[in-house]
Amino acid sequence: MPREFSATRDDVDAIAAWTVIRAARTLARRLGEVLAPLGLSPVEFGALVQLAAGERLTQAELARAVGIRPQSVTTLVAALADRGLLDRGPERGRGRPSRITLTSTGRALLAEAFPVVLASNSWFAGDAEPLSAILAPFVGDATGPADVVP
Repeated sequence: MPREFSATRDDVDAIAAWTVIRAARTLARRLGEVLAPLGLSPVEFGALVQLAAGERLTQAELARAVGIRPQSVTTLVAALADRGLLDRGPERGRGRPSRITLTSTGRALLAEAFPVVLASNSWFAGDAEPLSAILAPFVGDATGPADVVP
């Protein structure tokens, strides 16, 4: 007969990965609230800032960099292109990876949004650097998956 399981709130809070997941959801909502006046979602901001950092990325590279499914990036890129925030390049089509770049309009919006998002570091008692260093191995980069953690 299976044993009945019980846990306390302290037991739940002791699971670091679960705490990070819960915190990430809360932080995404808060970031969404501060980006809303600029007409951006956290994922849209992520795409713009990753393009600024990586210059010319393929859709697959952008999906990895932002942490979204490749199926979702097509809709994201189309919406941002329709708003004039990025350029998908002339060589689009099945089997032809296009390189995505920010437009001047995208760079201007990012210039407004970046300080707003950077100010969110104050949510971490003014010093988000140690937290960023701890979490960095889990997020990977634009060139590969984030499935290898030291």
